Amino acid sequence: MEYFNHLRQLVALADTGNFRKAGQKLGVSHSAVSQTIKRLEESYGVALFDRSGGTTVPTAFGERLIVSARLAVNEMEAAGRDILLMDNFAAGRLVIGVDPSVSESLLSIPMIKMMNQYPLLQFTVRVCSRGRWEKILTAREIDIYFGLQPDRELSELRYRKLTLQPPALLCRAHHDLADRDTITLRDLKAHTVIGGDAPDWFLGRIMDAYPGEFDSLQDLRNTFLTSQDFGLLRQLLLQTNAVAVVPEFVMRHELEQGRVKRLVVEGWPFNSGTISGVAAWLQDRPLPPSAQRLMSEVQKMLGQAMRLASITR
Repeated sequence: MEYFNHLRQLVALADTGNFRKAGQKLGVSHSAVSQTIKRLEESYGVALFDRSGGTTVPTAFGERLIVSARLAVNEMEAAGRDILLMDNFAAGRLVIGVDPSVSESLLSIPMIKMMNQYPLLQFTVRVCSRGRWEKILTAREIDIYFGLQPDRELSELRYRKLTLQPPALLCRAHHDLADRDTITLRDLKAHTVIGGDAPDWFLGRIMDAYPGEFDSLQDLRNTFLTSQDFGLLRQLLLQTNAVAVVPEFVMRHELEQGRVKRLVVEGWPFNSGTISGVAAWLQDRPLPPSAQRLMSEVQKMLGQAMRLASITR
C-alpha cells in the first residue's frame, strides 16, 4: 500500500500545484509529500515537477506518470469500495453520479429510504454535466449514474431504461402569461426561457414540433438560458419574467402555494407523455448490491408515480 499512497500524493500534487495543499487534501504533512516526490524522482531518474518560479507544475515526464497514476488510484479506490459494498450491503460508500435536472426527483425519496434502513451505508452524490458523466463513469470515479437518455450509447457501458415525466413549463403567478389557458410559441419566445442543459434528442423533438422556427439545434440551444444550478433557476423563475422548463418536482412547493403556474404551449411536444432516462454503469465492473438496491428503489418510485399520473389524468 505504500506505493499506492505515493501515487495518491503524486496525483494530489498535480491537482493542487502546491505541496501544502496536497498534504492537506490527503491528511499528511507537506514535508511527507515532498519526500515522496523526491523518492519517485530518484527511482525514475528524472524530474517529475518543475519547482522554479514559485510554482509546482509537472514536467513532460511527470505528466506521463500522472496519467497512469490517476488511473491506478481511481481503480484501486473503486476496487476498495466494491469490496466493502459487496461484502457488507449495509456499509461502505456508494458514489452516485446524477444529472442535475433529475437529481431531486429521482434520488431524494429512494436515498431517504435507504439511509433510514442502512445508517452505516454512506453516499456520495456527484452532479455531472451532460458532457462529463461518461468520462467520470469510465474512469471509475462513480459507481452508477442516473440521468436523461444520452444522445448515443457507449459499448463499454450498460444501460437500464427509466421512464420519466417530462419537464413542465412554468412561470411565476403574476406573470403576464399566467392567466392564459394556452400560449403560442411566439408568446414563449418573447420571454427569456431558462432550464437545464438538455441533450440533443430533447431539443430535436422541439424542432420537429415547430418546423422552420429554428435554424439548427444550436440556434434552439442559444434561445435558452441554461444552468446546472437549479437553485439559481428557481430564483430566476420566482423573481423575473422568465419562463422555466424544469422538472415539476423541483417547484412542487411553489406550485402548491400558488406562487408558480403551469403553462400550456400549443404544439409543445412535452405537454403529455413521457421522456427517456437511464441508469448506467460499467460493463466490466460488477454493480454493487447497494447500487442495485438503489436502482430498484428508483424504478419502484417511478412506477408508482406513473400509476398516480394515469389515475389523476
